[in-house]
Amino acid sequence: MGGDYWFTYRYKSQTAERIRAAEQARLAADVRSAYRQQQFAARLRRHQVKLTASKPAELVEVASWASSPTEVIEWIGEDSNWPPADNPMARLLARHRSGECSAWSARVSDRLVGFGALHLRHGGKVAELSHLLVKRHRHGAAIAVEVVRQLAALAFADPHMEVLRLQVYAHDTLRNRAYEQAGFRAAILNSRAARVGTDTWDRVEMFLERPSAQRLL
Repeated sequence: MGGDYWFTYRYKSQTAERIRAAEQARLAADVRSAYRQQQFAARLRRHQVKLTASKPAELVEVASWASSPTEVIEWIGEDSNWPPADNPMARLLARHRSGECSAWSARVSDRLVGFGALHLRHGGKVAELSHLLVKRHRHGAAIAVEVVRQLAALAFADPHMEVLRLQVYAHDTLRNRAYEQAGFRAAILNSRAARVGTDTWDRVEMFLERPSAQRLL
């Protein structure tokens, strides 16, 4: 009896130790992964991603990244059906040239990797962030977050800017996460905002207010 008890005790003790060791290894791996992501994001902010005013040739290259109907509609982010009634790239370029919006290219080591636009509304107190697109890249998610952060910083550089808004489709995971990590919060859900083939998509409106420390008295 004593031998059986000792064997059972040792077996349970060893099992518990293995479970604890596995849990500690998992937690350590999570910490390392989170640390690497934070380090990479910090490196992007400090050194790599740079926004510059877009040139027409860059807009053409950016448009080529959205190759399927789904990608084009997700990129446009407006109430739209497929096929679109007009050329979305031509429409954006016309807005850019007229001054209705400002288009921005994101570069890493002088390579074009992302794009976004800002549209002024309500006398310059509101800006709409739109047309976020990042070239396929193993760090595309981190680049997208940094592009959004820098676009927000550009908008809030105007002391009269009060809030940023945007529209994104509910199923668009990459853009939703980028906006949330940059501080945007969802406020309005518009059901069936777009039709692509036989599918209808819900669209979310998100907002980011000027940081309280930067508000005018």
